[in-house]
Amino acid sequence: MKKVLVIAPHPDDEILGCGGTLSRLKKKKLYWMIVTKMTNKIGYTNNQIYLREKEINKISKSLNIVKKIELGFPASSLSKINLKELISKMSIEINKIKPDTIFAPYQHDAHSDHFFTTYTLNHILKAFRYPFLKRCYLYETLSETNQSFVKKNVFKPNTYFDISKNLKKKLKMASVYKSEIKKHPFPRSLKSIEALAILRGSESGFKYAEAFKLIIQKND
Repeated sequence: MKKVLVIAPHPDDEILGCGGTLSRLKKKKLYWMIVTKMTNKIGYTNNQIYLREKEINKISKSLNIVKKIELGFPASSLSKINLKELISKMSIEINKIKPDTIFAPYQHDAHSDHFFTTYTLNHILKAFRYPFLKRCYLYETLSETNQSFVKKNVFKPNTYFDISKNLKKKLKMASVYKSEIKKHPFPRSLKSIEALAILRGSESGFKYAEAFKLIIQKND
């Protein structure tokens, strides 16, 4: 992996889903695409928007992000937009970056923004369009991936990354999102993040791990 793009429907998804792995890869060229944005039009206050921008900037610095791309679609509203616009914007940015690796949310997550993000990605990830892309991983997100109740759509990982040396960093970055991370037993708590890392580690022979579904793999 030399040039990595992580796609997050919302800021915090990237840390919940693959924060440990991204921390491992921070010496590589990391790009961060944020699909949606808080705006006054959809009910967010100026203070909420300001705090979210501060959180985004902190995460960018923590991961040494080369470039942050904000597509600017309204949060929790991807099901209502013209998908052609999302396809166009996402495709243009991917072609600019030319990543060899993409991390994106699991398509069958409960949140519609997650579904439409990866549904769109699936539409545009064709070999003749992106010959530079070598691999694509779908990550799981606490309180979204595990809330998919359709049996055939249950997340079944086929790839694990060891984050035994990176879990503390992941937890520290997750703590940046104060409005999203709350005390246990809230599903997005630091305890829940650690518990999932323990579970995935036990499945893969590591102390702590993150799990993914590898959907594209080509020889370098």
